[in-house]
Amino acid sequence: MSTLPPDNRTGFSRRKFVMTTALGTAAAALGLSTPAIAKKAKIVYWSPLDPKANNPRSKGEAAMIEIFRKRHPDIEVEVQPVPWQVMGQQVIQAVLAGTGPDVAQLSTTNLPDQVGAGTAAPLNEFFAKGWSQAQRDDFILPWENTVYDGQKMAVYWNLQVNNEFWYLKDTVDGQPPMNWNNLPAFLKPAADKHRVPGFLLGLSQQGNAVQFITWLIPALWACGADYVLPGGEVGFANDNGAKPFEWLLEMVRKHKMTPESIISLTRDNMLDAIKVRKAISIPLQSNTVSSARTSLGDALALARQPGPNGPCPAFASGKFLMMTKSCKEREAAGLFIEALVSPEAQIANAKIATEPPVRKSVLKDPWFSTPEAADVRFALDYMSASPHPFKYPKGTDYLQTRIALAAQQMVTGRPVRQALQEVADEWEKARKG
Repeated sequence: MSTLPPDNRTGFSRRKFVMTTALGTAAAALGLSTPAIAKKAKIVYWSPLDPKANNPRSKGEAAMIEIFRKRHPDIEVEVQPVPWQVMGQQVIQAVLAGTGPDVAQLSTTNLPDQVGAGTAAPLNEFFAKGWSQAQRDDFILPWENTVYDGQKMAVYWNLQVNNEFWYLKDTVDGQPPMNWNNLPAFLKPAADKHRVPGFLLGLSQQGNAVQFITWLIPALWACGADYVLPGGEVGFANDNGAKPFEWLLEMVRKHKMTPESIISLTRDNMLDAIKVRKAISIPLQSNTVSSARTSLGDALALARQPGPNGPCPAFASGKFLMMTKSCKEREAAGLFIEALVSPEAQIANAKIATEPPVRKSVLKDPWFSTPEAADVRFALDYMSASPHPFKYPKGTDYLQTRIALAAQQMVTGRPVRQALQEVADEWEKARKG
């Protein structure tokens, strides 16, 4: 039974919707009048990618949308770019005001807060209807990662490994050590020679502090701590949880490999720094590798994130597609989402944008054995070698920005355990209040 309000229902079934639009297309081709019900549907799609931009990721998404348009020529899609840093906030504001998009692409961290704000519409009746269990199991990341209270609230649009270690291989001697205690000595010769930081990490709260959190979470796992425990409590207000922060402070104060200015650095600052060789190494997400390659070519090398006893587990997540409560053409929106996660669209995006696909079956394509697919293979191999399932809890945005603030305070002198305990206490009040 549907959980959607009657006034938000489309009023006719998906089968009838698809047959009607197809009938309208055929009638138009023959010069016949079309049925009145076959009016052209329109959906508005908010994306952090500009379809007109001349970069691999924008071109990849444009190719995916073109696949949808060819499948459903009687459904118009209007793409409206929105900066990724403010996407989650703007979706909530627009949907609550009744002016939101039909479909939005957001990062995984945003989904729990969209669900909590009531801005996401369940997809159960409009996506994957009639799919077999094999089709559902074809997704690389767990199906349940985007299920809340039994409702499928979003679908992964791409896959990304959040914690790759990027470095300039033409400035260092050999490959980076996987024990982070040996990393300062490895980076120091190149950092001194070029007079740039050996290691950059951003602690800015902008964009939900994604560049810090995606490094921190797997670092906590590697130290025997956790970000959020199954019961909802934070898992870092302890000795093990303090270790990643203590290591970072040593990089700043003892080894002088990292400047104090990291307190204001964003993800884009980090990306720009390595692209112009103002840093020897950074931890960053796999979905931005193509942007760095444009500037650095083969000088950019990828490695697993160093940890206290070897590499940290891979932190896999992805961008997702969400139908909003503002959506008036829900059948059309469901078809749009299905098209963008189809094997055809996923392989197109992988080849153009070098982003890992969300479907297992796509990996059978011969392209993944080519040199052009090396960055994608690295991400997939890292993830398969050390899987660590993780589902973001509700209230994620608040917790991410709050712990980034705590890290800023540590850099400027506040004791690590004191700062972490304060975050834990505030989180408990927010959870229970």
